[in-house]
Amino acid sequence: MTMYADNFDRTKPFSDTAHQMNLAANVEQTYTVPGTSTQKYRAKFSFNSTSNVFIGLNVTATTPGAGLNTSTANLEFRPDEPKYVKGGDVIHAITGDALGGYVGISLLAIPG
Repeated sequence: MTMYADNFDRTKPFSDTAHQMNLAANVEQTYTVPGTSTQKYRAKFSFNSTSNVFIGLNVTATTPGAGLNTSTANLEFRPDEPKYVKGGDVIHAITGDALGGYVGISLLAIPG
């Protein structure tokens, strides 16, 4: 597993643990973070800036219905900052877009 480290001008190394998803409309997909709960990772999510993607950590990813407001812990719309995850966590992704969408997940191990 590539270790998390900053080097020149806040750049990060490429991850040797990266996962890609090709989402279909309204079909949840999951990815289990490798390792044990004592292993910590920086998870960076990538997707097209126009994709309507929801990412959940250890929760079922859902899209809100038309005209509805929902509140779900650990479920975010297009997270733009890296997140902290542990081995065994399950990342859930879903889109309501008719054409689906792509999601990339890159992990870097956090020393500790």
